[in-house]
Amino acid sequence: MVNRKNRHESPLKMRINIFTLVFTLAIGLLLPSALFEVVLAEESEEPAVPNGESSRTRDEQDRHIKIEIERQKMESAKRLMDKKKIELEDLQAMMAEENNIVTVAEVKTAEEDYERAVSEYEQAKLILQQVELESLQDEWHITVEATSLSESPEGRELFSITLRNSSSPVKLVESSEVVGQDIIISAQIDDIFVTIREQNGYGSGGAIITEPYERRIETLKEDESVILEFELIKENIRDVVVELKYAGREEKKNIHLKQEDPYISVVSARRYKEGDRRRLEVVLTYGALTDETVEDETAKVDTTTAQEINNVYVSIKDDTDAIIGFPYEYRIPTLKDGEEKMLDFELRRNVDSLVVSLNYLKEENLYKIHLEEDTRHISILSAKKFRVENQMMVTLQLKNTSTTEAMSINATPEEIAAANEIRSIYVSLLDTVDGTNIVKPYEEKIPVLGYNETVELTFQLQKDVESLQVSLNYPELDMPETRLIYLQKESALDVVNVSSLRFSQEGNLGSSVTYDLTLDRLAETENTFQLRVINLLNRINFEFQDPETQSRQSQVKFTQEQSKRNLSLIVYLPEELDASYLDSTLEFYVAVLDDTEANELGGVNNRLDLPAEQIAGIQGGVERFELIPKGVPEIEVFVQNAFQTIKIGEQVNMTATLKNIGTRDLVDIRMIVDVNTDWKYTVVPEVISSLGRNEETEIQLTLMPPEDIGVGEYQAKLNAEVTVDSRKFDARDRSITVQVESKTQMSVTTLLFGALILLMIAIVVVTIRISRR
Repeated sequence: MVNRKNRHESPLKMRINIFTLVFTLAIGLLLPSALFEVVLAEESEEPAVPNGESSRTRDEQDRHIKIEIERQKMESAKRLMDKKKIELEDLQAMMAEENNIVTVAEVKTAEEDYERAVSEYEQAKLILQQVELESLQDEWHITVEATSLSESPEGRELFSITLRNSSSPVKLVESSEVVGQDIIISAQIDDIFVTIREQNGYGSGGAIITEPYERRIETLKEDESVILEFELIKENIRDVVVELKYAGREEKKNIHLKQEDPYISVVSARRYKEGDRRRLEVVLTYGALTDETVEDETAKVDTTTAQEINNVYVSIKDDTDAIIGFPYEYRIPTLKDGEEKMLDFELRRNVDSLVVSLNYLKEENLYKIHLEEDTRHISILSAKKFRVENQMMVTLQLKNTSTTEAMSINATPEEIAAANEIRSIYVSLLDTVDGTNIVKPYEEKIPVLGYNETVELTFQLQKDVESLQVSLNYPELDMPETRLIYLQKESALDVVNVSSLRFSQEGNLGSSVTYDLTLDRLAETENTFQLRVINLLNRINFEFQDPETQSRQSQVKFTQEQSKRNLSLIVYLPEELDASYLDSTLEFYVAVLDDTEANELGGVNNRLDLPAEQIAGIQGGVERFELIPKGVPEIEVFVQNAFQTIKIGEQVNMTATLKNIGTRDLVDIRMIVDVNTDWKYTVVPEVISSLGRNEETEIQLTLMPPEDIGVGEYQAKLNAEVTVDSRKFDARDRSITVQVESKTQMSVTTLLFGALILLMIAIVVVTIRISRR
């Protein structure tokens, strides 16, 4: 009974001991982790942020708090980055030890954690700079220096405003400490939008009351000022709101306008031509303009007693403030009240608008004048495309259709006639897509084109197009004038031109090659044409296909609306081809023939075989093509027994087979063996100098494990590589498994067999004892 009780207690004690052992191991594993978390918690504690000075304003304190929060985040990110770096270096050091217990995956994870921490630290620095920059937005400021209300010569009420960038460069103190160098933000302000609105309580209140409705200032540098001009579109406005939008902020300034009385007004500005020179007649008057006209000379103001103004300087400028009138400046010694003065300038530039500058009383007054449009014009009568000996040509017909422009009252008939002639005309033809010149000669010059005179120019097209841009340039134009035109088509023979951008191609055996075909017919009538392939190798099949519908074509139809067609010629290479054709250029032709010529030449299945002289005599469109058949490089490695068993101290000797299963002969095939770094190997031969199609050769492979190798299963890979036409081709990897066993170790099968015998003996003994009871 005692023995039976001990038997029952023994398993219970065993379970208790096992549970105690597991609990002890768990405590041992968890305790370092808990201690590590405590250390991290202690490291993450930050010193209290000191209170700001009592003299700070609320906005300054708020700005300081925001910056301090981001600085704390950045420092925390830096500590985490330093910690991850130390952990990574420790794992790398342990990895380099001879009996390391660190896996590559653990090192890789540590590297990723460190890279992530570095990224978070860099991002924290950028966020700190952004917060500091946003907190300094109030440092940028635009000042309204002056406003002016005046009247234009046409009676329109004008409003001008002077703005100045009164900002100063700002240094980012916190960000400069982080990056180790001063970060200075320029005081320049970009993209400033200015709007003039009516003040609330004045009718429409808040509505925009000027034209243009909004002005944009691209850039305003430090201490730079700019004057903007507006036209008031509502009368009797003296109080406005100037709305400024810039740098993500909006400012509104209430402004009271002060009107300036006009002095010298521009009565008229008339452009005319004298010979081959353009002139400008400007009439000025002292005083504001009125709607009344004085016809009687005796009714004019008595200038002997009227008020007068002295030393008036007048010049003509363009929009860039450059003087374009000659003489450069007129001086009017005295201009009396109500008196008119006519000045005559020679224009050095042909412009549609100009600025009359009046300088008196130490101030400059500018009047922008819009002139009548130039009446000169060149008409394009026709533009025809035709072919001459397989070269596309264009004929352009131009005509001077100008009308007589305003002339001086003393102009002679010869001067009036000369006013309509155009000199030094430069003509070029440009592509409609990118504006490149697509003709030869690139430019034609017409010295003189008189009124109603016609001229014809012929160009050689370098690119076949349906339409193009005609560029006309002559001195009266500020910039070349371009016109988009569609080309008319003319042809003495009804011929379809055949062209291809990819006329020469390579193709692997067993694949297909597609040639693009562009068919262009110059005639405007409707007709149908036959498609033929000439002198293509009989073993190679082909078909014509519509790229849009994917339908097969043996003939093509042209209409007046559709004079150009796009087709595809698909050539199918066979799986096998004589070696003499490989890497050789096979020449063939594509012809587009009318029904009459197609019936004369005959042929079967759209295929013809013709000598060179007969091809040269074809009246229809013919294009030459090239095909270079290429064999497919492909190799395969065969291993009969990929599982090898050796004992410690032995090496693996095995035979593999390399076979060329492609469609071309190969040279310099290199064998590649991938084994553990501490293993050695030999492969014979390592480089196979040549291997013909369907040819194979044996490879002797020896794998030599290190002397201190442990018992276990190891992997190796055998592969082959060949370079063809600067491209590498690999065989599929063959894996080899090597089972390394101890010299005295019993096999697994023997151990299992022994265990089975012992189990059977135990069962027999127990059975006998039970039967005896």
